[in-house]
Amino acid sequence: MSCAPKYLMILNTICDTIEGFDLLEGAARMGKFLKSAVIGICSLIFFDSNCVTLKITCRAKGIELLLFQEAINEWIKLTGNQHKVEIVTLPHSSNECFALYKQWLSAESFDVDILQMDFPWIGAFGDVLVDLNQFYKDGKIDEEDIFTTIRDNMYFNGKMVALPAYTDCEVMYYRKDLLQKHNRSVPSSWQELYETAKFIQEQERKTNNRFYGYVFQAKAFEMLTCNFVQLIDTFGGTVINSEGRAVVNSQECVDALILLINCLKNASTKSVLNYSEEEARGLFQSGNALFMNSWPYAWSLMNDPGTVVSGRIGVMPIPTGNMVKGKSSGVIGGWFFTVSKYSKHAAIAADLVKFLTSKAQHKIRAKFAYAPAYKSLYKDSEILKKNSFFAVLSNSLENAVARPSSTFGKDYPRASHEIFNIINTALTESLEEVNVEKISKKYLGRLNKKLNNIIDRQKKSKEKKSSKSLFQKFVDMLKSFFGSN
Repeated sequence: MSCAPKYLMILNTICDTIEGFDLLEGAARMGKFLKSAVIGICSLIFFDSNCVTLKITCRAKGIELLLFQEAINEWIKLTGNQHKVEIVTLPHSSNECFALYKQWLSAESFDVDILQMDFPWIGAFGDVLVDLNQFYKDGKIDEEDIFTTIRDNMYFNGKMVALPAYTDCEVMYYRKDLLQKHNRSVPSSWQELYETAKFIQEQERKTNNRFYGYVFQAKAFEMLTCNFVQLIDTFGGTVINSEGRAVVNSQECVDALILLINCLKNASTKSVLNYSEEEARGLFQSGNALFMNSWPYAWSLMNDPGTVVSGRIGVMPIPTGNMVKGKSSGVIGGWFFTVSKYSKHAAIAADLVKFLTSKAQHKIRAKFAYAPAYKSLYKDSEILKKNSFFAVLSNSLENAVARPSSTFGKDYPRASHEIFNIINTALTESLEEVNVEKISKKYLGRLNKKLNNIIDRQKKSKEKKSSKSLFQKFVDMLKSFFGSN
């Protein structure tokens, strides 16, 4: 793609004219020389020094890469084809993505300008991201229309370092036709879901031994942290209490984990212990599952006319675990675009980020079930016609629970690693026997201790930095005093 197409068009015309001259055989070399000279001179005259090549990272899940590629091409046209944009495709695993970013940013690499980041990473990388507000003085972002939890996550230490590409909130997909076939209603609690999943699995397996009642993601990676956080929230539990301490060994958390173990043992497949979102979607989309929790992106893919479940899918909020203490919930997620402070083209990169995260672009992606961060779009008749479940999703977003990234900050990946590894181990080792004391002490008790150890180390590190700061102030005061005398 050319950075200055108008000028290069002139250049090409001149060169073609030279090539078309009916030169004498003896003057052939002179013709080639003239052509080279024209190319050199025109390049010096017409070269656009403002042309830059931006590099942006993007995930390839679903049709996400295609949608962002189309949007980037549109932005390039709007800028008069002045710039180039290269997309760096991210690994499928969010854990691998985070490790890659950590490597790049620790090395102060300027190879990538725009970074697509998961919801909890903003706090981890905030100090090496550009404050976008400095570039948006002429065109204000409609922040009031953005969901509060999403808006809060855009900021790091008072600076707006991220803008949402799309938001996410887990929902529960179910087969409408199978509930009707077996005369079962849509469950409102986890216990009802478990009993319905178990019953219909038993019935459907009379003719299909590959059918399962409930499929979910229990692989040891970030999605399992999401599933655990929202599950305990529905039971009235939490990872971090109001005093800033981990409390994952509470009775509410024990009850939640026992429910999930029972689902795995009696209404699911052991394969989910290695399932991420796409493996779970594959099983559900093939018609071999009744319930599946996942993100909104799966809706349009599963309702493609070519799938066996198209038109047969319903969507409900994640059900309540404890009718007294808990609530219907869903963990909030979503991906943001940020600009690295090591970028050599921060202003141009910020302009592309503003375009990609505009309300107009959110509306385009919403038609493909990528949930918009703007509340007003959930009332858009065009979007609701395409994705009727957005009415459910809007309520889920208002009541969504966040992962504890604000507590752990840069240490969130370490905390999440502890969560998903221990929960995966608990599920794996409890298939034979559900031992309540073991679940409480060996798994959740150990997890609680590890999370509080991270919190304590953070506290000690802050105290150490604070004492150093006070000492430095004292030294500076002495230097100032003696230096002035």
